[in-house]
Amino acid sequence: MKTFFRLLAVVLLPAAAGAAQPRSVALVVQDGGLAQISETHDVEPPGADGLVRIGPLPETLLPASVNAAPAERGEFLDVVAQRFAYDLLDDAALFRAYRGSAIVCRKGETTLAGRLANLPDFSRAAPSLVLETEGPAVRIVPDLFALDAIEFPVRADLARQPTLVWQLAAGQTAPAVVQLHYAASGLSWSASHQAILAADSRSIALSTRIRLRNDTRRDFVNARIRLALTEKGLYAPLVPDPADIRAGQAPALRYAADGQSWVPERTAASAAIVATYDLPQPLTLPAAAEIRASLAALPALPVETRYVYDGVRFDRYQRNRRTDWNLGTEFSPVVATRLAFRNESAAALPPGELRLLRGEADRNLEWIGTAWLPALKPGEAADLDLGPAAGLSGRRLRTGYADVEPFKAAEESFEITLQNQTAADQVVDVVEHFYRGDNHQITAASAEHVPGGDPHSVRFSIPVKAGASQTFTYTVRYTW
Repeated sequence: MKTFFRLLAVVLLPAAAGAAQPRSVALVVQDGGLAQISETHDVEPPGADGLVRIGPLPETLLPASVNAAPAERGEFLDVVAQRFAYDLLDDAALFRAYRGSAIVCRKGETTLAGRLANLPDFSRAAPSLVLETEGPAVRIVPDLFALDAIEFPVRADLARQPTLVWQLAAGQTAPAVVQLHYAASGLSWSASHQAILAADSRSIALSTRIRLRNDTRRDFVNARIRLALTEKGLYAPLVPDPADIRAGQAPALRYAADGQSWVPERTAASAAIVATYDLPQPLTLPAAAEIRASLAALPALPVETRYVYDGVRFDRYQRNRRTDWNLGTEFSPVVATRLAFRNESAAALPPGELRLLRGEADRNLEWIGTAWLPALKPGEAADLDLGPAAGLSGRRLRTGYADVEPFKAAEESFEITLQNQTAADQVVDVVEHFYRGDNHQITAASAEHVPGGDPHSVRFSIPVKAGASQTFTYTVRYTW
């Protein structure tokens, strides 16, 4: 299908419609793509049609959400009818709007004026025009694509930009300044963090940046911006369900924060706001653009870096925990790097991906890993899994299993070896789980141990020399 753009005249609103930016703009942007917008607009007197027009506004405005009031106290605004006018200046919209109106067709020095009697069929290779001319007569233009131009007269009732059109109550005068509040889609945000670990590994310099996306056709100039975090935004990026992608549907809401466990499916209904963050200074959001802005910079947060080996792999829903001899014999060699710190600043931090680097900011930085940083209020702590630790690995072997009393008591023995291929001595926290029953007791161990944070686990802190390995053993008895 051809597209016809050779129009000598375009539809423009008169000056009363206004295209100036509002006096002030404040945005409350949700992470899910919805924003609450507050603006202060200068209002021109009603036009010849008696209507008041306010614009430009985003084309994604939700008309039912509009709330307006005069900026001056004591004034009253009585709007008896409201229309959201937005007529795209494309071929079809123009011809629909001007059906029955006078237009002028030009080809070279020849002109033909008349009232448009039909809507051109743009699916045809040569769409025709039917004009009612003086006489009266009907003239057919067999191929509008063969014309040099078509002129459409200016009409005030058509909006080139999204515009609110108000009919005021009888006797109501338009206020000079109006405060306008409305909701619109097409605005969204997300956060990302970068942490630089000091050379002594005792502190991090944390910076938080915000990605702001404006998918509307409206600029928001010098806007005060508040970010609203919803329940959906609390979690790591969603993993689409391939079946949904193939079907062309919205992605299923599911993700795995640690690569092993799944968070239950979430729906669009979980959009309650749980936290807000104010950007430090006003920003301009250009139409159909993305910008990044700084939210927080924390130069020295105390931090603890740990290496954790949690190697057992088993079916957590295994029904034969008492009798399945092979339960818990599979293992992973991965030693994880974990980063723990407390938000000791007065600034709340939004959730987002964190990239951890090591070194001096003015020198080459060594990448360590990435993790999902949860939302942190002032004083709250985070314990992040940064992924596998380079140069560290573990091996977990079950060395013995015996039924001390059939169906009443059993003993299991394990040998755990840690390998350190780095150039520095390390301490690895080994976490072991008691997965066969609630009644358990370690009867023998070659290393000291402490509770692991829950009643069903234990932790061994094992020092490992650089370039060496370290092995320890333990035995646990279960009673049922």
